[in-house]
Amino acid sequence: MGGFYYYPEKSYQVNKEGESKEYKLTSDANGNIIVPDELKRRLGLKDRAELKVVVHKDRIELFPNIHSLSKVYIEPTTLCNLTCQTCVRNTWKEPIGEMSLDTFDNLVEQLKDFQDLEAVMFGGFGEPTYHKKILYMIGRIKSLGINVEMTTNGTLLDEDMVKGLFANKLDTLWVSIDGVDEGIFENIRKGASYKSVTENLQLIKSINEKSRHKIKVGIAFVVMKENVNSLGNLHKLAHKVGANMISISNVLPYSRDMADQMLCNFVASSYDSRSLPPLAISLPLIDLNQYTKEPLFRLLSYNYNVSIITNQIGTETSKCKFIKERCTFIRWDGMVSPCMALLHFNSTYSYISTPYFKRNVTAYTLGNVNESKLIDIWNSEEYKSFRNKVDDYEFSPCHACASCELNKENKEDCFGNTFPTCGGCLWGQGVIQCP
Repeated sequence: MGGFYYYPEKSYQVNKEGESKEYKLTSDANGNIIVPDELKRRLGLKDRAELKVVVHKDRIELFPNIHSLSKVYIEPTTLCNLTCQTCVRNTWKEPIGEMSLDTFDNLVEQLKDFQDLEAVMFGGFGEPTYHKKILYMIGRIKSLGINVEMTTNGTLLDEDMVKGLFANKLDTLWVSIDGVDEGIFENIRKGASYKSVTENLQLIKSINEKSRHKIKVGIAFVVMKENVNSLGNLHKLAHKVGANMISISNVLPYSRDMADQMLCNFVASSYDSRSLPPLAISLPLIDLNQYTKEPLFRLLSYNYNVSIITNQIGTETSKCKFIKERCTFIRWDGMVSPCMALLHFNSTYSYISTPYFKRNVTAYTLGNVNESKLIDIWNSEEYKSFRNKVDDYEFSPCHACASCELNKENKEDCFGNTFPTCGGCLWGQGVIQCP
């Protein structure tokens, strides 16, 4: 959902949600489908569960029950040891803090209430490895028998930290790398050493080759004008450091300078998936060479409804990854939020009709795990209503419009939706993504 994923190793066949697995379903004498228990869990099937089915010309898609929690993002801290160009801290006014062990231990006990929980991701708006108890946190979550993931800037992955990640059975590590050479990388990621980060990853690669437990490594790359030429060599970097996944996102413009760096201002402000052109173009497998690159460039530039062997090119828009993938977020202070975009107050800039259009995003929280049980917060009528509303995504297309004052905030839109409105969310339009 959103952005672009690349998998360098052909032997590692995965999709963006994880490893692919095929199920063969049978039916009983009455035509009722018999679903294996493992698949029931993946679909969030419970008593009176509602699943969405979308029928296409050539396939039928079945989507899980969005009211069944599958993944929890935990923000250990909003502290960080770097001052990256792209960071929200350059314009942020929120208090900085880190999760207490009392809050974390309380949360771990509450996670046991969710039978369909598959994964926990340590991430958010800070550097997880900056929290002194991050290895303890990983180990406690892993004791629940679920997948544990983490995103990091890679600078603090010294030998002790890396050995701790293996000892505590971390499953997946996403590392932010915004350049394939020292100069570009260090100019963007202020305070980081390209040599040190790549050596840290090579240590993980070396241990992976010997260890029974394997850590999957992915590169999270934020693309912008300054580093776009690095895209062509990302696969080489991935092989060098042992990464088998690459996730590419546009830069989220928290400042005017970052708005100048965006590579998608035109498409983000002019494209609405709800008004697709009626012309559908299907391409065969075709070489990309001196004969085809210009024609293909023109074809893709002027048509949004293009597929190769029925596989859609591009990304979904007017959809929420976090609702679709049944996620919730726990902020460092214990507050519960439905998505990354609404986790903290922030301001973003873009070129919607006027240069440096500023939009203020107010955080949206539904409770605190220190005061209420997470399962009660998740099952509350307010949270269920929000998930249904975002799943329908009947918001005004604020990402493509700056014709009224309502677009300056996420509190109301011209379709009559009230706070929080998601029509201007760049995650929802496939512009921004996070692992």
